[in-house]
Parts: sequence; C-alpha cells; structure tokens
Amino acid sequence: MKLIGLTGGIGTGKTTVANMLRERGWVVYSSDETAREIMTTNDEVREEIAELLGPEVLVEGGLNREKIAELVFGETQEHADRLEALDRIVHPRVLERHMEQIEEHEEAGTAIVVIESALLFEVGLEEGFDWVVVVDAPNDLRMERVQARSGLTDQQVQARMKEQLPMPEKRAMADFVVENGGSLEDLERSVHKIATILEALPDPEAAD
Repeated sequence: MKLIGLTGGIGTGKTTVANMLRERGWVVYSSDETAREIMTTNDEVREEIAELLGPEVLVEGGLNREKIAELVFGETQEHADRLEALDRIVHPRVLERHMEQIEEHEEAGTAIVVIESALLFEVGLEEGFDWVVVVDAPNDLRMERVQARSGLTDQQVQARMKEQLPMPEKRAMADFVVENGGSLEDLERSVHKIATILEALPDPEAAD
C-alpha cells in the first residue's frame, strides 16, 4: 500500500485537492475532520479542553470553535502556550485514529491511502509517508480564500499562518508540489498529473 501525505498552508487549497483525489477513487482522510470529530464526541477530550481553556468553550453537542480560536491564535506567548497545550491533547488522538485506519486499509489491500494534514511537517510526521504532496498558492490569494469562507480579519489570518511553517520550507521538503494559483481547470490538470505519477510508482512495501 502506498501512503501519501497531503499538506500545505492555510488557504492553499488542500481540501479541494483532497476532494479531487477522492473523486479519482483514492481513500483520503482529513486530520482536521478527525480532530473535529474527536473534539466533539470524545467526552474525555472535551473535559481536558474545558479544563485548559475554560468551561465557556463547551456548547451543546460540541465546542465553541470561534472561542477556542480566539484563545489559541494571537500574538502573545499566552496564545502560543494554549495552542501548544491544545495540540498535546488532540494530536495524539488524531494520530492514533489514523494509524488504526491505515492498518485496516493495509489488511484490506487498499492501493493508496492519503492523509491530509496541515501540520504534517510541523509535528514531524513526514518520515512516516512514502511520498508527501504540498499544495501551494500565492499569499494574497490564500488570504482572499480564507477570508471569503471564514470572515476572519487580515490579522487573524496572519496569526494562523504564523503557526505553520513558511511555504518555502514546506516546498523544499515535498516530493511533489501542486501549484494552486490559477483556475480550477489548471488545478485539476496538476492533480491528475501528479496522481498518475504516484499510481505508476512502485509500491515501496512490495519492493521490500
């Protein structure tokens, strides 16, 4: 089985690329979606987050994501400390869930599994993948996309960008880079090209 990591900065279009790969028939898991599910449904996680950030982050059936973002994204050291502590609560559970999914697909003989994770390099997971694909786009376009879908201010978007590695560093560590600064058709062509290459490459496990 080929295990692919898919990453990129906020607003680069990772989710769009992930959906294109799903349409191609690939199995794709999103770390963000997994984290949201765990934070919403796991009572132990909810209690730990409330203890860290205060009971006001708890709402009926889930968490107040806007309040959490307000507490963990910002310029102060306090924001950074809260974000680091939140990551320590959530990330190990997300990793454990993905490891279970990967094992199930290995046993089932699935050809390719993709894990989409914004923080793949930041948490040092790149060595666990056979290949890593980075999605990139110009910063001004990234800002526009994030603000259009979320209504965040320039400062709020920049705060989130600062929590991730600069894109030049991610590109340098990538095996493949998808450029997402043009039209949807351009993106589809790029994704198709890279996906075709990955499908043609030999399975590293089979080579062993």
